[in-house]
Amino acid sequence: MLNQLRTDFYRLSHTLGIYLTLLFAIGYSAVITSKNIVGGIMVTTDSMAKLDSSKLWTLKDGINASTLSSSLLVYAFIGIFVMTVGYEFSQKTYKNTLVSGITRTQFIISKYLVMLINIFVLSLVYFFTSIVTGMLLSRSVGTSWSKLLATVFKTSLVIAFFISVIFGLAILVLLLTSSIVTGSIFIVICPILVTTLHNIANWSWLKYFDFFSVAMKISLGLIPNNQLWNYISISLLVLLVTIVLSVVVIRNKEM
Repeated sequence: MLNQLRTDFYRLSHTLGIYLTLLFAIGYSAVITSKNIVGGIMVTTDSMAKLDSSKLWTLKDGINASTLSSSLLVYAFIGIFVMTVGYEFSQKTYKNTLVSGITRTQFIISKYLVMLINIFVLSLVYFFTSIVTGMLLSRSVGTSWSKLLATVFKTSLVIAFFISVIFGLAILVLLLTSSIVTGSIFIVICPILVTTLHNIANWSWLKYFDFFSVAMKISLGLIPNNQLWNYISISLLVLLVTIVLSVVVIRNKEM
């Protein structure tokens, strides 16, 4: 599996798409921070209350704004899914990988880890760009540096994990349909559909599957500590079931 991880990272490092994704993350964060705006999709009122747009922003405010705007990263990072998993299935080269000695379980897990690590690194770049932009504008920290940096690492990890859960589900959809297009469309539609149903139908249980906004709420401290583990454990369970089902599907897939 380590050889597969190295191969995927090497291939991604020589792919133009990953650098375009990196440039988008940097540019998007810089615009949000420098222009004092909030982007993203379906930003809620309670989350917006964390940011006072009428005052002079600090570095901490820039991080909060970037967190509120991070929902768009789900779509910006679709390229990672396509480059990591989609390419091999569209070109049928995954068959060569599977006959080289790696097990199907290792194949699925390695693909998930590659996406998770790439999303985490890009998320770190996204938030550190906000800090650098704020520093260039001579803004105050707004908190201690240790707390600011801890927030950046925590938020990057949380966002990377929940985005990777969505991408993990997309792997299963790709395996079931043998279509990279369907897998990519799933990434686009699923978060919006769950969020919309949660808001319209008011089904309280759907909040645990609203990966689209739960990462933002956790990062901003909008979820009480006594409920935090419920969100994390359910997401881990969904991820585990997804990986198991993906392994079952690929084991029964025609080579």
